[in-house]
Amino acid sequence: MSQITVKVPVNLKRKIGKDNVSIDAENVKDALEKLESKFSEKFSEGFYIFFLNGCILDKKKLNQIKLSSGDTLHIFLPVGGG
Repeated sequence: MSQITVKVPVNLKRKIGKDNVSIDAENVKDALEKLESKFSEKFSEGFYIFFLNGCILDKKKLNQIKLSSGDTLHIFLPVGGG
């Protein structure tokens, strides 16, 4: 398992009172499942966008993307309007 930093979206930041959390996970899907369990937020069902160390991730391959200690996973809600 690798310890990573997760930068959380603003809606979760308001809920937990901080903008990042540390988590141990093997891959991105594992990290998101742990966050969902811990904070009762459904990242896999929403319109979230994921970046790992500044690179956008393919949602279909989250279970294949291995993590290394020190990685930073950003979770964003897309901005829209009209």
